[in-house]
Amino acid sequence: MFNTIDQRNEAIRVTLGITLCMLIGVTLDFDSTVYLALYPTIAMTKVKDYSWSGLSKTFGPTFIAACVALLICEIFQSHPFVIWTISLLFIDYMRKRADTPAKVGGCIMPIFNWVLIVIFSQFSTQSMPDRIGEILLSMLITMCVAKGVVALFPVQNSNPPPALKRVEVTHKQRLVTMALIGTGVAVLMNIDLLSATFCMVPVIAAATQVNRQRYFEVVSQRFVTQVGGCMVAVLISLVIAGHQTILSYYALILGAAIFAIATAMVTSSKIGRDVHSDALLATVLPIQLYLGTYGFGFESILLRAWELAVTLGILFLVFQLSKIRENHVQSGQLDTGVRH
Repeated sequence: MFNTIDQRNEAIRVTLGITLCMLIGVTLDFDSTVYLALYPTIAMTKVKDYSWSGLSKTFGPTFIAACVALLICEIFQSHPFVIWTISLLFIDYMRKRADTPAKVGGCIMPIFNWVLIVIFSQFSTQSMPDRIGEILLSMLITMCVAKGVVALFPVQNSNPPPALKRVEVTHKQRLVTMALIGTGVAVLMNIDLLSATFCMVPVIAAATQVNRQRYFEVVSQRFVTQVGGCMVAVLISLVIAGHQTILSYYALILGAAIFAIATAMVTSSKIGRDVHSDALLATVLPIQLYLGTYGFGFESILLRAWELAVTLGILFLVFQLSKIRENHVQSGQLDTGVRH
């Protein structure tokens, strides 16, 4: 099953870290427990440095973005257009700074949490300062659990990743990012569709890519992992089927599913690892969001899958339209050259 002991330890770390945090989320009386699935999955699959400073650098920008977004929404609560405009400036600022692949990946969560606070401040009945408190507490719980599981199953020391050359972000890339994410934010700010807010994650991931080919790869991959993850979540819900109150049974089924995906992740190539980590996130989020104490959440999970499919379909259509336009421009240039 595993080629090395380190692969086995990593699969156990991922399973324990995510499962423990999700169980804590179930037992705590949070208005939104989804952060205790979102943050531990990121921590256990993406983070390389599990020191306190390394974890703080991972979650710090996300928390700051959420706090600033809340402040902007409180100040300009009667002026949604101003909130949207400032959101565009923030998106452009984050994209301008993302001049390496690591920074591109690191800007996704701060932008998403900004968008999340903006949208929920418009339509949610929950107290937004309370949500900020839950975000901070979820981050602290995630950091403590991550430190604990890493202490039990240490990370093998490896050579530091090579320094990546910085590439200047072009004005076209910044404009594309603002156009795609800004359009999504504008739609969600004008339509009461809170369930679709998490669909902004693949939009942000695609919009921040460096070229059209990477954009297409992200959209294609996310369609498989995001929609497929929802289908896995439905199967897990069927297996649990009303036994959510039995924490031992819930933990067993959840842990087994996470361990299976984590095993596939740690034994895959780098590309396969990214696919499985994204599928893992797409699986645990709807479980934590919709698998309530008494309900099965089938309808909500299927609705999420449909919303993701539509969103990714629109992103694919944008890709096709831009490709047609580029081919048309190139044909026009060739025709002009032939005439001359």
